[in-house]
Amino acid sequence: MKNRIILPVLFAGLIMASCSQQKSENNQTAAAAPPVENTQPAAPMHAHAPENKVAGENPMTETGLPKDLVCMVNNAYMGKQQFPVPFEGKMYYGCCEMCVKTIKNERSVRFATDPVTGKEVDKSVAFIALKPGSASGEVLYFESEKNYKVFVN
Repeated sequence: MKNRIILPVLFAGLIMASCSQQKSENNQTAAAAPPVENTQPAAPMHAHAPENKVAGENPMTETGLPKDLVCMVNNAYMGKQQFPVPFEGKMYYGCCEMCVKTIKNERSVRFATDPVTGKEVDKSVAFIALKPGSASGEVLYFESEKNYKVFVN
């Protein structure tokens, strides 16, 4: 009788844990972040809470947000090192093994739309910036720093 209960419970635990091998003390959010305006439709997203809240910190550099701190599947600044995902000579980043697989298998996740020009931009070479007013770490992708400055001014 115990085996009939233990096996399904273990299986359910394995499924729930399969999305992330990261050991985080933060609770994962239950709902995905709202879609970013002017981006290509992407595969269904799953939510992971950023390590640090964006409020009060300025993670921007001269080249935008550090790409290795952004989950390019969730389009979110995570505040900690992400899994590197080399693909076709370019480097993308994801927050968990599920994101790694999604980046490799879903073209739409590797690209976004520049909110200024409406042109498609490869996330691996984009100028990445926090979405103005976003306290949850939501990011936008631009063709260049110039486009970013036009967007925020």
